[in-house]
Amino acid sequence: MAARPGLQQEAAALAGAVRGALGPRGGRALLVRPDGRALLTRDGRRLLEALSLQPPTARLMAACACRHQGATGDGAKTFVLLLAAVLGAMREDCVRRAARALPAFERRVLERAVARGLRPHLRSAFPAGGLGAELEAAALEALLEAYLRGRLGPGEPRRLALLGCELCARCGAARPPALRLLGRRFPQLHAAAAGLPLASSRVLPGILLRRDFAAYCPATGRLRAVLVTRCLRPALTAPGVECAVRSERQHRAALRWCGERTEAVMERLRSGGVRLLLSGVKQHEEVIYYAKLHGVSVVECLSSEEVALISEITGVLPYDPAGDSVQREVTEAAVATFCQPLLLGSQRYVHVGFSGTGTFQPHCLVLCAPVDAVNEQHAAALHGAFTMLLQLFRAVDQECGAEGESQNSASGVGSGCSPATEMQLITESIVCDSSQVFEHQLGVCRSETATQSSDLALQESQQADCTPEASAPVPHSKELNVCTNGADSAGTCKLHALCEHADGMHESHPRHLAVGSHRNYSTAVTSDSASTATPCGHLGVGKGLEKTGCGAAQSCSSSILEAGSVLPVGGYFEILLHYYIQLYAKQVQQSAIAVISNVVADALLSIPKALYGTERNSFTKFYLETTEALRKNQPLPVNEEGLESVYCKYQLVTSVLHCVAELLNIDLIIGVKRPLQKIEDNDSDDDF
Repeated sequence: MAARPGLQQEAAALAGAVRGALGPRGGRALLVRPDGRALLTRDGRRLLEALSLQPPTARLMAACACRHQGATGDGAKTFVLLLAAVLGAMREDCVRRAARALPAFERRVLERAVARGLRPHLRSAFPAGGLGAELEAAALEALLEAYLRGRLGPGEPRRLALLGCELCARCGAARPPALRLLGRRFPQLHAAAAGLPLASSRVLPGILLRRDFAAYCPATGRLRAVLVTRCLRPALTAPGVECAVRSERQHRAALRWCGERTEAVMERLRSGGVRLLLSGVKQHEEVIYYAKLHGVSVVECLSSEEVALISEITGVLPYDPAGDSVQREVTEAAVATFCQPLLLGSQRYVHVGFSGTGTFQPHCLVLCAPVDAVNEQHAAALHGAFTMLLQLFRAVDQECGAEGESQNSASGVGSGCSPATEMQLITESIVCDSSQVFEHQLGVCRSETATQSSDLALQESQQADCTPEASAPVPHSKELNVCTNGADSAGTCKLHALCEHADGMHESHPRHLAVGSHRNYSTAVTSDSASTATPCGHLGVGKGLEKTGCGAAQSCSSSILEAGSVLPVGGYFEILLHYYIQLYAKQVQQSAIAVISNVVADALLSIPKALYGTERNSFTKFYLETTEALRKNQPLPVNEEGLESVYCKYQLVTSVLHCVAELLNIDLIIGVKRPLQKIEDNDSDDDF
């Protein structure tokens, strides 16, 4: 492949451009826009988009990194660094084999390293007994502050993290529906005020409309508001309709009819208790006149996004007075708790309070900063943080399916499942512009008769793929896994597991390392319709992993990652995954998968190396302490209280591997200098 050295150089150049801004110790880059405005930023997506990249493969790398950050809200800089490390470690003679072995590596090594090795070390961001319900307040603050430390300057992350927590708490955004609305409508739910310190930023009830009143009539108490998207003054003509005026008298009569009709509409609104008119278009001067006359405040020229936001949070549709609707009661009206003007710096806003119709309670955030560029940076960082938080409610699930198979009980030694049996992992990624669905085919189990298979088979040592790594039965534990034929119409294997964990279980499992106190284990029972994994312990931020370790991994777990899984920041995810990839790669028979495992495992260490920078022996000391704790089954040396989403990290690794596969499968690059012309069937060779 002639493009191989070029890929290494391009990826290394991109990594060099973003490495200086990585992590809390990173610096800011000064971007100069085409209009001359300057922007200080540490956001990886902005940095990559600002680069003038010429090679198409380099543009592909940057596009993949930006697409990943758009989906998960995090990881553009880490994506580039990991991609450069993977490409740089691949030898020229094994590129093709490595590209073909990447899917098998995901199935047989990466997913096992996460599901069996990594899961026991994870914390949960959900309160005890409320799995999947809402985020814990302490976890929310730790997640936001750690996220913002990698994107903002000193002194800013703490204040903005508190503002983000307050906004989530008041909006009810600790649950997915409200958090999804907050992330999607955040540009309309915040306002910026330049020339003020960051400490002046506030969370206000209601929403701020970036307009001033066209007509303002003060009103106290609760009032009804109507949303319109067309002018209330009737037009003399309509599309496709011709109005013939033969005299000045007819023209005056027509105008008088329009005025009377407008007054009737406003009178109808006034009699219906409407005190606020929110318009998506500019209203006629007669509408403003009669609105003032009847005590109705008017806000006009709202953007389509603001109209959609009001309609979404109130549940009302735009009012249309066309036809005979003038005589009917106004039913499509929202209830506003207050309506008043608000001055932020030199900008006038309309401050309106609405009563939420669902789980979302309308609140807005006022961001203050010395200059507009800093405000823009803060808003982008918070917007990405809310996208990242939404990923916490996602789990990487798996389903076991098999026909005519059974598993042995007790220790599980000698039991197995078929390599032909497959699982599907469907991961939904939320993108601001569009959503993407990635489907990964996951190999689950092997049968006893398939141990001689040559299709990327792993060394079994008479161990089941669906059981923990152990050389002897687990003392004081009972496991029963049964696969029934014809359990349902889809032939899905029903798993029944009853695990009883006793004290000292991990003393008999030195290879299956779990962090923290292993004295309390949960008994998990999987029903006929679903499998339930052992839940993670309750999160205790700042108390160390020994207080929050998960129970032992069960056999044939129902998910690779559970919702709410988090880890401390600072490179713990990369070192843990590096350790367990190497552990499971030792069982691989095929050389291509073993090579990929070593490449990815070593590449993962480039992230904590970049985080610790040039500090002498800091990374080496951290790495040795962590791996030594893993070998001795001791709690990890946690020095920071910040948290990061494991789902986002796992998605980053898989996205990098997919990008590598795309790059390594490129055989030819064709440069097209002009758009291709459409060739008709009747064109002859002479036409060309």
